[in-house]
Amino acid sequence: MTHVQNVDGQGQLLIGGRLAPISYHVTVERRGGLYQAKVAMQAPRDWLIRQGFQSRATLVLSSGDRLELEHDGPVDVSDSISVLLQAEARDYGDWDALIAAFPEIGDRIA
Repeated sequence: MTHVQNVDGQGQLLIGGRLAPISYHVTVERRGGLYQAKVAMQAPRDWLIRQGFQSRATLVLSSGDRLELEHDGPVDVSDSISVLLQAEARDYGDWDALIAAFPEIGDRIA
């Protein structure tokens, strides 16, 4: 696996029918002929609790695509003040498909 790029994007987090603007981080790696994108974000624990977050939320990417983000179990006040939410890695067959999903990457190729 070869690291290709890290980039930040702006999207919206959907929890309980409500959208909130949020930043997310994308890590791209090359695995053979595929590009693999991993998406993660940090969110304030107390904010997540107020939104009704349990362990899953939907991230609406800047491209309009949607990813399910997960935390390992329900969030409560015993969790760290900043909670990591992650999506399962996604594979893309070529650079154009990756850029379509994550336009914030731009035309940069490592």
